[in-house]
Amino acid sequence: MPVYDRPEAPEPTMPEALTRKLDLARNMLDAGKTVEAAVLLDELEGRLPGDAEYWFTLGRAQGALGRDAGAEAAFARAAQLRPEMHEAHLNLALSRVYQSKLREAIPSFVAARRLKPDSPGLDNTLLDILQSVLQQDSAGTADLLQLEPLGDRPLVSIIMPTQNRAGLLKDALASVARQTYRNWEAVVINDGGEDISGTIGTLPQDVAAKTTVLQQPAPSGQARARNRAIAASRGEVVTFLDDDDIYKPDHLEALVGGMQESGAGVAYTLAEKVNERLVDGERVEIQRNAIFQDLRYSRALLLVRNFIPLISWGIRRTCFEQCGVFDESLACLEDWDLLLRFSARHEFHRIEKVTTEVHIRLGTNDSVSTRIPALATSRLLYARNPGTGHEWIDLARELYLEALFPRSP
Repeated sequence: MPVYDRPEAPEPTMPEALTRKLDLARNMLDAGKTVEAAVLLDELEGRLPGDAEYWFTLGRAQGALGRDAGAEAAFARAAQLRPEMHEAHLNLALSRVYQSKLREAIPSFVAARRLKPDSPGLDNTLLDILQSVLQQDSAGTADLLQLEPLGDRPLVSIIMPTQNRAGLLKDALASVARQTYRNWEAVVINDGGEDISGTIGTLPQDVAAKTTVLQQPAPSGQARARNRAIAASRGEVVTFLDDDDIYKPDHLEALVGGMQESGAGVAYTLAEKVNERLVDGERVEIQRNAIFQDLRYSRALLLVRNFIPLISWGIRRTCFEQCGVFDESLACLEDWDLLLRFSARHEFHRIEKVTTEVHIRLGTNDSVSTRIPALATSRLLYARNPGTGHEWIDLARELYLEALFPRSP
């Protein structure tokens, strides 16, 4: 249990001897003499039933001794006696978290936040708890559509937008060529960028034969570029690969296998983020780490935030036919918008395998996500997709946006 803040005490209303003994117990706790403090508090048992300070101090002692259930009961009594005591509500919430009572902890966190909105770390802790709870929510999954079984070796269409990054595109195409699953086609759409015929010309003959190149005369945006490529593709399964990212060799094999096994309309694998620098045109890796692997799929959590990188998706073509393609009116977050539409009608399946790399170049500003403010679009997507059916979605959304876009002091 943590070190608990001491609330401001009310005017003493108990005999002086009891007041001194309670003060002594508090001082012992502050000095780390937990056992001695617990003995004194035991002596006071039953003598201060209506005193919030006694119950709060008892909660501290119980928590320090690892007796989380006892701490919960004591903090609950303190909060009942003094509803305005921020520390009682906060520590009641924490004592429940330590017992894995996450849902029960949320109302106490909310009460503490209402009493002291600027409590350090409270919002971040509450957001973490809400995300954990929302991952366990299965609301909205009863009426999902059932699809026909996926065939044995379906054609996979890889949608690859590119613009003025021929060197990186070459690496992306090389990762496609290394796939162990061979029944694929690549649809590369050059969105108003420099000529890429030289890059395509370096492909092995068997890879070039399965690669279609589309040319946009002027930049049209990623959503429109991807939509054009989807329309030109033929595969039963559609995947995505940006020109600066990389597929591991087993990516398509894992996706197709997971979709066949689950029957899901949408499947996704796990991803790594690779921070790198370009030095004389060559990639130099700085750091790599897992992204979003601790977030399990639920529609409730997806209504709060996107945690499925586009590069990891495998989508049955039927999903596009039933739910539409990327919304070209959005300045950003069009991938999240599409996932929200898919999730309302189709089953999602997470494949427990890291098969993709999302590459971020340090010291550059060539990522769409870093160029376009996402706050207004997030609010628009929230309005389009009300959090009906779960009492905590609106609060989680508020905290999530505040964490991403903190208000200026």
